[in-house]
Amino acid sequence: MSDSTASTPLVSVIIPAYNAEAFIGQAVSSALASRDVDLEVIVVDDGSTDGTWSILERFGTAVRKVRQAKGGPYRARNLAAGLARGKWLAFLDADDDWAPEKLAVQLKAADEGAGLIYTDRLNFGDFGRYKERQSDSVTLHEGDVFEPLLLGNFITLSSVLMRRDWFDRLGGFSVDHIGVQDWDLWLRYSAAGGLVKLCGEPLTRYRLHSQQMSGDQKSRARERAEVIRRALATPRGERVSRILARRALANSWEIAAWQSLAGNRGAALADYLRAAYYWPLNLRLYKGMLKCALAMS
Repeated sequence: MSDSTASTPLVSVIIPAYNAEAFIGQAVSSALASRDVDLEVIVVDDGSTDGTWSILERFGTAVRKVRQAKGGPYRARNLAAGLARGKWLAFLDADDDWAPEKLAVQLKAADEGAGLIYTDRLNFGDFGRYKERQSDSVTLHEGDVFEPLLLGNFITLSSVLMRRDWFDRLGGFSVDHIGVQDWDLWLRYSAAGGLVKLCGEPLTRYRLHSQQMSGDQKSRARERAEVIRRALATPRGERVSRILARRALANSWEIAAWQSLAGNRGAALADYLRAAYYWPLNLRLYKGMLKCALAMS
């Protein structure tokens, strides 16, 4: 890594952190260990009440540190993007980390046509029902990804390298769609004609833990459906088939059902029924309903 104070960095790494003392040191260290790329690391402490700031101070001038009153990770990312000096923005969550070669591999894959480059990922931590490698259970797409993205978000935020001019043109992350703002940005990017490139190596490590599933799952389900409707209202979205539009809405409720399945069978059953309203031909929905009914009987 070159000294980013000596020249304008090519990549600005953006890390939001809220009460992240258990993980933030590992995330920042992995970014600073990036090989063969000029970068700066910007961490926004989002109103932490634990020892997050003390840990950040240990990195000295190697990290640009900013504090904000608690406003959520996407406000923090937008704040950091406004301070960034790089031509590319790389997003890293405080509980994830990277392989040292990640950014260099992505930059090597960059061309004028691609404004967003992402990687496969390895899951670690408490990944339970998830497979270790994302691509073992999820199809990863590249090129014009608008239609497959409507069916679900396969782009891991911590894996993304995005051109700064695209981020600015799109107005950054929305702060209105809680929990799904990254998916919303990728949809807006692809709806505007942006092309995506995939680095097939799992160069991002994604930590799974119980806190990620906290909060109001019903509200998140509604937010997912709203993001889909917003995407469908764009000129690009208006051109997709009615079948794809209904499948996309069905998938949003199937995801909600899957997430509720372990803890709230009644909510899961209601979400499966909502999904079936939009796409009754999906046999997985009826299998899920049967599991819920048997568990509740």
